[in-house]
Amino acid sequence: MKLMTSRPRSGPRSLREIARGASGLQQALRRAETYLALNARLAPELPEALRAHLRVACIEGETLVLAAGSPAWATQARMHQARLLEAARQLWPEPLSGVRVIIAPGLESTTG
Repeated sequence: MKLMTSRPRSGPRSLREIARGASGLQQALRRAETYLALNARLAPELPEALRAHLRVACIEGETLVLAAGSPAWATQARMHQARLLEAARQLWPEPLSGVRVIIAPGLESTTG
């Protein structure tokens, strides 16, 4: 039995090309882009010093999950959670009822 194979490509495929072929990966990319956009829209609601240490991690059910670079930054984020929740409710298409802050130590090494 001969297997059908596609013609080899001349170069590497882009991430978007790969995503088109795999619906799970495509959904993950869209979700990541959505969280990045939400993060960008929420940043102005934060004090400038906190912006580099806090990111939108995800939405779990009706909870906005934020990732902070350290326990100290998580504490600062919690002081602004009501304002962030209200701003996120204006932007997110589904209901949001709470905020949870998690600690992501590697976050600080990836920010500039």
